[in-house]
Amino acid sequence: MLGIQKKPLLVVLIVAVVVIFGVFLWWHGVLTVPGLVVRSIGRVASVVHVRGTMDVQLPTVLHRQEHSLSCEIASLKMALQTVGVDVSESELIASLSFDRTPKGGGVWGDPNKGFVGNIDGKMLVDGYGVYWDPIASVGSKYRRTEVIRNGSVSDIASHISAGRPVIVWGNYGRGKMYSWLSSSGVRIGAVNGEHTRVVTGFSGSVDNPTHFSLIDPIYGPMTWSASKLMANWGLLGNNGVVVYPSVRWVRAVGDGKVWEISTDGTKRHWVRSWSAFVNRGGSKSAIQSISSRELSEYTVGGDIVK
Repeated sequence: MLGIQKKPLLVVLIVAVVVIFGVFLWWHGVLTVPGLVVRSIGRVASVVHVRGTMDVQLPTVLHRQEHSLSCEIASLKMALQTVGVDVSESELIASLSFDRTPKGGGVWGDPNKGFVGNIDGKMLVDGYGVYWDPIASVGSKYRRTEVIRNGSVSDIASHISAGRPVIVWGNYGRGKMYSWLSSSGVRIGAVNGEHTRVVTGFSGSVDNPTHFSLIDPIYGPMTWSASKLMANWGLLGNNGVVVYPSVRWVRAVGDGKVWEISTDGTKRHWVRSWSAFVNRGGSKSAIQSISSRELSEYTVGGDIVK
Protein backbone atom coordinates (compact mmCIF):
# COMPACT_ATOMS: atom_id res chain seq x y z
CA MET A 1 0.00 0.00 0.00
CA LEU A 2 2.85 2.34 0.88
CA GLY A 3 4.56 1.59 -2.46
CA ILE A 4 1.40 2.50 -4.39
CA GLN A 5 1.18 5.85 -2.59
CA LYS A 6 4.80 6.62 -3.45
CA LYS A 7 4.35 6.10 -7.22
CA PRO A 8 2.37 9.30 -7.91
CA LEU A 9 4.93 11.31 -5.94
CA LEU A 10 7.76 9.71 -7.92
CA VAL A 11 6.05 10.55 -11.21
CA VAL A 12 5.60 14.17 -10.13
CA LEU A 13 9.27 14.40 -9.16
CA ILE A 14 10.40 12.92 -12.49
CA VAL A 15 8.18 15.33 -14.47
CA ALA A 16 9.47 18.26 -12.42
CA VAL A 17 13.09 17.30 -13.09
CA VAL A 18 12.41 16.91 -16.83
CA VAL A 19 10.69 20.30 -16.99
CA ILE A 20 13.45 22.08 -15.05
CA PHE A 21 16.15 20.44 -17.19
CA GLY A 22 14.25 21.39 -20.35
CA VAL A 23 13.97 25.02 -19.24
CA PHE A 24 17.70 25.01 -18.44
CA LEU A 25 18.56 23.75 -21.94
CA TRP A 26 16.15 26.24 -23.57
CA TRP A 27 17.53 29.16 -21.57
CA HIS A 28 21.07 28.33 -22.66
CA GLY A 29 20.13 27.95 -26.32
CA VAL A 30 20.57 24.18 -26.55
CA LEU A 31 16.87 23.41 -26.95
CA THR A 32 14.43 25.24 -29.23
CA VAL A 33 10.88 25.61 -27.94
CA PRO A 34 7.99 26.80 -30.18
CA GLY A 35 6.82 30.35 -29.48
CA LEU A 36 3.31 29.08 -28.72
CA VAL A 37 4.68 26.98 -25.87
CA VAL A 38 6.69 29.91 -24.48
CA ARG A 39 3.62 32.16 -24.57
CA SER A 40 1.43 29.48 -22.97
CA ILE A 41 3.90 29.00 -20.13
CA GLY A 42 4.00 32.75 -19.68
CA ARG A 43 0.24 32.97 -19.36
CA VAL A 44 0.27 30.32 -16.67
CA ALA A 45 3.14 32.11 -14.91
CA SER A 46 1.19 35.37 -14.99
CA VAL A 47 -1.38 33.79 -12.68
CA VAL A 48 1.39 33.58 -10.09
CA HIS A 49 2.88 37.01 -10.85
CA VAL A 50 -0.43 38.83 -10.49
CA ARG A 51 -0.64 42.53 -9.99
CA GLY A 52 -0.40 43.33 -6.30
CA THR A 53 -1.50 46.39 -4.38
CA MET A 54 0.43 49.43 -5.58
CA ASP A 55 0.79 52.82 -3.93
CA VAL A 56 -0.17 54.38 -7.28
CA GLN A 57 -2.28 52.46 -9.79
CA LEU A 58 -3.77 53.52 -13.14
CA PRO A 59 -7.10 51.98 -14.31
CA THR A 60 -5.64 50.19 -17.34
CA VAL A 61 -7.66 47.29 -18.73
CA LEU A 62 -6.03 44.22 -20.29
CA HIS A 63 -6.25 43.87 -24.06
CA ARG A 64 -4.61 40.77 -25.54
CA GLN A 65 -2.81 41.39 -28.81
CA GLU A 66 -4.74 40.31 -31.89
CA HIS A 67 -1.74 39.38 -34.05
CA SER A 68 1.26 37.22 -33.26
CA LEU A 69 3.63 40.22 -33.27
CA SER A 70 1.35 43.20 -32.54
CA CYS A 71 2.40 43.71 -28.91
CA GLU A 72 3.45 47.34 -29.54
CA ILE A 73 0.08 48.28 -31.03
CA ALA A 74 -1.79 46.35 -28.33
CA SER A 75 0.23 48.16 -25.65
CA LEU A 76 -0.53 51.52 -27.28
CA LYS A 77 -4.22 50.63 -27.36
CA MET A 78 -4.15 49.91 -23.61
CA ALA A 79 -2.24 53.12 -22.87
CA LEU A 80 -4.69 55.21 -24.90
CA GLN A 81 -7.64 53.52 -23.21
CA THR A 82 -6.15 54.51 -19.85
CA VAL A 83 -6.37 58.19 -20.82
CA GLY A 84 -9.87 57.90 -22.26
CA VAL A 85 -9.36 56.97 -25.92
CA ASP A 86 -11.03 53.79 -27.19
CA VAL A 87 -9.47 52.82 -30.52
CA SER A 88 -9.10 49.43 -32.20
CA GLU A 89 -5.89 47.63 -33.09
CA SER A 90 -6.86 47.70 -36.77
CA GLU A 91 -7.22 51.50 -36.74
CA LEU A 92 -3.86 51.92 -35.02
CA ILE A 93 -2.16 49.50 -37.43
CA ALA A 94 -3.60 51.45 -40.37
CA SER A 95 -1.67 54.52 -39.12
CA LEU A 96 1.56 52.60 -38.43
CA SER A 97 4.56 52.84 -40.75
CA PHE A 98 6.01 49.59 -42.11
CA ASP A 99 9.53 49.00 -43.42
CA ARG A 100 9.01 46.53 -46.26
CA THR A 101 12.73 45.80 -46.81
CA PRO A 102 12.99 42.05 -47.56
CA LYS A 103 15.13 39.93 -45.26
CA GLY A 104 18.30 38.52 -46.77
CA GLY A 105 22.07 38.78 -46.89
CA GLY A 106 22.28 40.32 -43.43
CA VAL A 107 19.90 43.14 -44.43
CA TRP A 108 16.36 43.73 -43.15
CA GLY A 109 14.08 46.57 -42.13
CA ASP A 110 14.63 49.35 -39.59
CA PRO A 111 12.24 49.16 -36.59
CA ASN A 112 13.08 52.80 -35.86
CA LYS A 113 11.34 53.69 -39.13
CA GLY A 114 8.46 51.22 -39.18
CA PHE A 115 7.28 47.70 -38.42
CA VAL A 116 9.76 45.11 -39.67
CA GLY A 117 8.41 41.97 -41.32
CA ASN A 118 5.02 40.30 -41.09
CA ILE A 119 2.90 41.33 -38.09
CA ASP A 120 1.35 37.84 -38.23
CA GLY A 121 4.71 36.14 -38.69
CA LYS A 122 7.25 34.37 -36.47
CA MET A 123 9.82 36.21 -34.42
CA LEU A 124 13.07 36.72 -36.37
CA VAL A 125 11.91 34.32 -39.09
CA ASP A 126 9.61 36.50 -41.19
CA GLY A 127 8.66 39.13 -38.60
CA TYR A 128 10.12 41.23 -35.82
CA GLY A 129 8.43 44.40 -34.55
CA VAL A 130 8.68 48.17 -34.27
CA TYR A 131 10.41 50.56 -31.90
CA TRP A 132 9.33 53.66 -29.96
CA ASP A 133 9.40 56.53 -32.50
CA PRO A 134 6.85 55.06 -34.96
CA ILE A 135 4.58 54.07 -32.06
CA ALA A 136 4.78 57.57 -30.56
CA SER A 137 3.90 58.97 -33.98
CA VAL A 138 0.71 56.87 -34.10
CA GLY A 139 -0.23 57.73 -30.52
CA SER A 140 0.20 61.46 -31.14
CA LYS A 141 -2.85 61.41 -33.41
CA TYR A 142 -4.99 60.82 -30.33
CA ARG A 143 -3.12 62.20 -27.30
CA ARG A 144 0.19 63.84 -26.46
CA THR A 145 2.63 60.95 -26.88
CA GLU A 146 6.36 61.24 -26.32
CA VAL A 147 9.42 59.01 -26.43
CA ILE A 148 11.43 58.24 -23.30
CA ARG A 149 15.11 57.68 -24.13
CA ASN A 150 17.58 56.03 -21.75
CA GLY A 151 15.02 56.33 -18.97
CA SER A 152 15.08 55.34 -15.31
CA VAL A 153 12.56 53.78 -12.93
CA SER A 154 12.12 57.23 -11.38
CA ASP A 155 11.13 58.60 -14.79
CA ILE A 156 8.47 55.91 -15.08
CA ALA A 157 7.19 56.49 -11.54
CA SER A 158 7.00 60.24 -12.15
CA HIS A 159 4.83 59.74 -15.23
CA ILE A 160 2.61 57.15 -13.53
CA SER A 161 2.05 59.48 -10.56
CA ALA A 162 0.85 62.14 -13.03
CA GLY A 163 -1.64 59.74 -14.62
CA ARG A 164 0.46 58.84 -17.67
CA PRO A 165 0.86 55.16 -18.67
CA VAL A 166 4.27 54.16 -19.98
CA ILE A 167 5.04 51.56 -22.67
CA VAL A 168 8.41 49.86 -22.19
CA TRP A 169 10.40 47.77 -24.68
CA GLY A 170 12.07 44.56 -23.54
CA ASN A 171 11.63 40.89 -24.34
CA TYR A 172 10.15 37.58 -23.29
CA GLY A 173 12.30 34.47 -23.34
CA ARG A 174 16.09 34.21 -23.33
CA GLY A 175 16.86 37.70 -24.56
CA LYS A 176 19.55 36.72 -27.08
CA MET A 177 20.80 39.77 -28.94
CA TYR A 178 20.87 39.99 -32.76
CA SER A 179 21.74 42.63 -35.35
CA TRP A 180 21.46 43.33 -39.06
CA LEU A 181 21.89 46.20 -41.50
CA SER A 182 19.02 48.38 -42.70
CA SER A 183 18.67 49.20 -46.40
CA SER A 184 20.54 52.45 -45.69
CA GLY A 185 23.43 50.65 -43.99
CA VAL A 186 22.50 51.41 -40.37
CA ARG A 187 23.33 48.67 -37.86
CA ILE A 188 20.10 47.60 -36.10
CA GLY A 189 20.23 46.20 -32.58
CA ALA A 190 17.53 43.64 -31.86
CA VAL A 191 16.57 41.03 -29.27
CA ASN A 192 14.92 37.66 -29.73
CA GLY A 193 11.42 37.83 -28.28
CA GLU A 194 11.24 41.64 -28.54
CA HIS A 195 8.17 42.61 -26.56
CA THR A 196 6.35 45.57 -25.01
CA ARG A 197 4.33 45.99 -21.83
CA VAL A 198 2.42 48.85 -20.24
CA VAL A 199 3.58 50.03 -16.82
CA THR A 200 0.47 50.97 -14.86
CA GLY A 201 1.49 51.43 -11.20
CA PHE A 202 4.28 51.43 -8.64
CA SER A 203 5.05 51.05 -4.95
CA GLY A 204 7.49 53.19 -3.02
CA SER A 205 8.31 56.82 -3.71
CA VAL A 206 8.77 58.50 -7.10
CA ASP A 207 12.48 58.89 -6.34
CA ASN A 208 12.85 55.32 -5.11
CA PRO A 209 10.15 52.99 -6.50
CA THR A 210 10.52 49.38 -5.37
CA HIS A 211 7.94 47.48 -7.44
CA PHE A 212 5.89 48.08 -10.57
CA SER A 213 2.64 46.67 -11.91
CA LEU A 214 2.57 45.96 -15.63
CA ILE A 215 0.06 44.63 -18.11
CA ASP A 216 1.49 42.33 -20.76
CA PRO A 217 -0.59 42.02 -23.97
CA ILE A 218 0.09 38.27 -23.98
CA TYR A 219 0.49 37.24 -20.35
CA GLY A 220 -1.76 39.74 -18.58
CA PRO A 221 -1.17 41.63 -15.29
CA MET A 222 2.05 41.07 -13.36
CA THR A 223 4.24 42.66 -10.70
CA TRP A 224 7.98 43.16 -11.13
CA SER A 225 10.64 44.51 -8.81
CA ALA A 226 12.31 47.72 -9.97
CA SER A 227 15.53 45.80 -10.62
CA LYS A 228 13.74 43.21 -12.79
CA LEU A 229 12.06 45.96 -14.79
CA MET A 230 15.38 47.73 -15.37
CA ALA A 231 17.10 44.50 -16.45
CA ASN A 232 14.42 43.68 -19.03
CA TRP A 233 13.98 47.29 -20.17
CA GLY A 234 17.74 47.72 -20.53
CA LEU A 235 18.02 45.13 -23.31
CA LEU A 236 16.97 47.75 -25.86
CA GLY A 237 18.39 50.83 -24.15
CA ASN A 238 15.67 51.79 -21.66
CA ASN A 239 13.49 53.37 -24.34
CA GLY A 240 9.73 53.73 -24.14
CA VAL A 241 6.64 55.79 -24.90
CA VAL A 242 4.57 57.85 -22.47
CA VAL A 243 0.95 58.78 -23.20
CA TYR A 244 -0.53 61.93 -21.65
CA PRO A 245 -4.19 62.47 -20.74
CA SER A 246 -4.33 65.63 -22.90
CA VAL A 247 -3.61 66.35 -26.57
CA ARG A 248 -0.50 68.27 -27.69
CA TRP A 249 -1.38 70.14 -30.88
CA VAL A 250 -4.74 71.84 -31.41
CA ARG A 251 -6.40 74.53 -33.49
CA ALA A 252 -9.87 75.98 -33.45
CA VAL A 253 -12.23 74.83 -36.19
CA GLY A 254 -11.87 77.17 -39.17
CA ASP A 255 -8.64 78.71 -37.86
CA GLY A 256 -5.14 77.81 -39.07
CA LYS A 257 -3.42 78.94 -35.88
CA VAL A 258 -1.72 75.98 -34.18
CA TRP A 259 -1.30 75.83 -30.41
CA GLU A 260 0.82 73.53 -28.28
CA ILE A 261 -0.81 72.40 -25.04
CA SER A 262 1.43 72.29 -21.96
CA THR A 263 2.37 68.93 -20.44
CA ASP A 264 0.00 69.52 -17.52
CA GLY A 265 -2.86 70.17 -19.94
CA THR A 266 -3.68 73.67 -18.67
CA LYS A 267 -1.98 76.19 -21.00
CA ARG A 268 -1.83 76.83 -24.75
CA HIS A 269 1.17 78.28 -26.53
CA TRP A 270 0.93 79.68 -30.04
CA VAL A 271 3.47 78.09 -32.40
CA ARG A 272 4.47 81.09 -34.49
CA SER A 273 5.97 79.29 -37.52
CA TRP A 274 5.79 76.00 -39.35
CA SER A 275 9.53 75.45 -38.81
CA ALA A 276 9.05 75.82 -35.04
CA PHE A 277 6.20 73.32 -35.22
CA VAL A 278 8.32 70.78 -37.11
CA ASN A 279 11.34 71.36 -34.85
CA ARG A 280 9.19 70.40 -31.85
CA GLY A 281 8.11 67.14 -33.46
CA GLY A 282 4.82 68.32 -34.90
CA SER A 283 3.04 66.77 -37.88
CA LYS A 284 -0.19 67.60 -39.68
CA SER A 285 -1.81 64.32 -38.65
CA ALA A 286 -1.22 65.13 -34.97
CA ILE A 287 -3.13 68.44 -35.03
CA GLN A 288 -6.60 68.08 -33.54
CA SER A 289 -9.40 70.51 -34.35
CA ILE A 290 -11.50 71.68 -31.41
CA SER A 291 -14.19 74.30 -30.92
CA SER A 292 -13.33 77.88 -30.01
CA ARG A 293 -15.03 77.32 -26.68
CA GLU A 294 -12.78 74.35 -25.91
CA LEU A 295 -9.72 76.33 -26.93
CA SER A 296 -10.68 79.18 -24.62
CA GLU A 297 -10.60 76.81 -21.65
CA TYR A 298 -6.79 76.73 -21.87
CA THR A 299 -4.88 79.64 -20.31
CA VAL A 300 -2.81 81.55 -22.88
CA GLY A 301 0.94 81.15 -22.33
CA GLY A 302 3.99 82.51 -24.09
CA ASP A 303 4.49 82.04 -27.84
CA ILE A 304 6.77 79.35 -29.23
CA VAL A 305 9.26 80.89 -31.65
CA LYS A 306 11.59 77.99 -32.41
